[in-house]
Amino acid sequence: MPIRAVASGIDIDRKEAGLGLTVFVEIKVGRHSRENAQRQQEALLAIPEVVSCFLISGNADFLAEVVVEDLPAYETLLTETLLALPGVTDIRSNFAIRSIKTGGPLKLPEPR
Repeated sequence: MPIRAVASGIDIDRKEAGLGLTVFVEIKVGRHSRENAQRQQEALLAIPEVVSCFLISGNADFLAEVVVEDLPAYETLLTETLLALPGVTDIRSNFAIRSIKTGGPLKLPEPR
C-alpha cells in the first residue's frame, strides 16, 4: 500500500499568540449510552479552546487538551462551559508546567 504525504495545520507559538496556559482536562460522565456519547462529543467539538480531545478508558471518559490565555480564562471556561456539558459528573484539571515535546514526527509502520 503506497503512503501518501499528509500535511496538517501550521505550528503556532501559543505563548506568542497570547495563549499561555495548557490544561489537560479529564472529563467523567454519568450515563453511558450511544446517544449521550454523541451529544458529549458534539459539545466538546463546539468549544474552540479544546484543541484536541480523546475518548479514553480508565478513570475518565474524555481527555481534552484546552489552551487558554491564563488561569482566570480557564476558570471561566470551566465554570461556564465544561461543567455545563451534558452528563458530566467529574472534571479533573491537569496544568502543563512546561512543554517538552509537541508535534513530533510520527514513526510510521514498515510497509508490508
